[in-house]
Amino acid sequence: MVFEGILVHRISYKERDLIVKLLLRSGHVGSFYVYGGQGGGKKQKPTSFELGNMLRIHLKDKKSTELMVVNEHTKIWTPQHTRYNIQAFYLTCLYFEILQKFATPFQNSEFVTDENEGIFSVVSNALFYMDESLGKKDFVPEQHLSLFMIKLLFHLGIMPDTDNCSYCHTELLNLESVSFMPANGQFVCPQCTVSVENEKGFLLRIKKGYQTRYQDYLDLFGTTFREGDKLIQFFCHHFHLKPVELKTYSLLLK
Repeated sequence: MVFEGILVHRISYKERDLIVKLLLRSGHVGSFYVYGGQGGGKKQKPTSFELGNMLRIHLKDKKSTELMVVNEHTKIWTPQHTRYNIQAFYLTCLYFEILQKFATPFQNSEFVTDENEGIFSVVSNALFYMDESLGKKDFVPEQHLSLFMIKLLFHLGIMPDTDNCSYCHTELLNLESVSFMPANGQFVCPQCTVSVENEKGFLLRIKKGYQTRYQDYLDLFGTTFREGDKLIQFFCHHFHLKPVELKTYSLLLK
């Protein structure tokens, strides 16, 4: 049995072994045991199991258990620039931390569907184009965070309603001012809230974000970490989490 996926988590075990989690092309997360996965040894063999690497792995047997044993592995793709930029590395870790809050564990290949493939597409594109932006020296972390969160929420089917007020159903695009309420996960008109902050620009960027192709990430300008934080709060609201549970995010803001 052969799998392809992105390494999203790794734990050292014994002297040289690893227990790893891969986001598979199906959108599920599989757990694997890798003998000698840490590298080293007499030949000082480097490891292929670094966060963000895309791998193809062959199982030692055909049984699909909770923890599958890797027989052979090949590195398909690795980020070239991310490890040299601390914000990009923290952003990568945040993506993987968010992913593991909702991703479905891989169980049995006979019952795997393709309904979660969009999640793999979002994560793989996020990593590839972030690395590309670093190489081109046009990396803007808050831009990539917002685009990732917008794409992810869209594929999860929990996008905020950017067309109508969540209370009175007034059309929002015709208004000069709107407000966003992360706790309720919706935009509201001035008549239905006492907020004095105008977040019409945020609403328009959300609309633009899920229509923007990842390779056109530079078109999503004007984003801020504050807007990214609101999208994360919205995500946490739906999955009954607290933002403080995403430990990497606090590091990203430092």
